[in-house]
Amino acid sequence: MNLKSFETNLENVKKLTPEVYKDSMNITIPFFILHRKIFEHGDDFLKKNFLLNQSELDILSTLYYKTENNFTMSPTNLYDVMFFSSGGMTKVLKKLETKGYIRRVDNILDKRSKLVQLTNLGKDMTKKALKQIVELEDKYFAKLDKEEQKLLNKLLLKALS
Repeated sequence: MNLKSFETNLENVKKLTPEVYKDSMNITIPFFILHRKIFEHGDDFLKKNFLLNQSELDILSTLYYKTENNFTMSPTNLYDVMFFSSGGMTKVLKKLETKGYIRRVDNILDKRSKLVQLTNLGKDMTKKALKQIVELEDKYFAKLDKEEQKLLNKLLLKALS
């Protein structure tokens, strides 16, 4: 959706259904469009350059950054942190294990379960893919100067609180 189309659509909402229209739509709709654009661009980039998708990189990143340098977590903790269903998590973990990015290791605290551990190949892939994705995302916000970026960050954090 281009900006002109967005403005026209918003005016139509305001005119045709004033009971639906809220000024906040001037923020939420562009925010949603930007999020979708960044996500889709990133997902396409990951598939083309790393044979990964966003969900797989999210799991690798979680294992890399949220595990206090042991790069290991239970599947239950992973899907709690990531808002995955257990079935969805199992499917993605199998793909990552097949690619050699993770391995299943014994859980010494619970012999009935296995933990998920990032392999050295997985650590390397996480760093390479994440570096490229951050550079791609940075291009969207490079249009803002540093002060505008700080203000946007402050406003987003305020909205999230």
